[in-house]
Amino acid sequence: MATTKSPSKKNVVALSGKDEKIADQLETLRGDIAKLAETVKIQAKTSASQKTRAVKDVTAEKTEIAKARYDELTTKAEASIKDNPLTSIAIAVGAGMVLGALSRR
Repeated sequence: MATTKSPSKKNVVALSGKDEKIADQLETLRGDIAKLAETVKIQAKTSASQKTRAVKDVTAEKTEIAKARYDELTTKAEASIKDNPLTSIAIAVGAGMVLGALSRR
């Protein structure tokens, strides 16, 4: 029959004979579960760091592409302004008038 152990461990039942083997197996199982949880935790951290690195790499690549495209568009705009100065001034005045009218409302 099962009897309760000392108050140092809560809800633990003292077992005898064959029942002690079951208790030992349960303790082994608890240890294995703890090791498994630690392994899953380590793998999750590793996976997260790898994905973070991949995102940083893609972001850096896209940033470089955007900077190159910005430089290209800036160069084209400057060339267009130099080639057509009067048209550029007319567009700037028109845009200023439209923005001024919108800001008054």
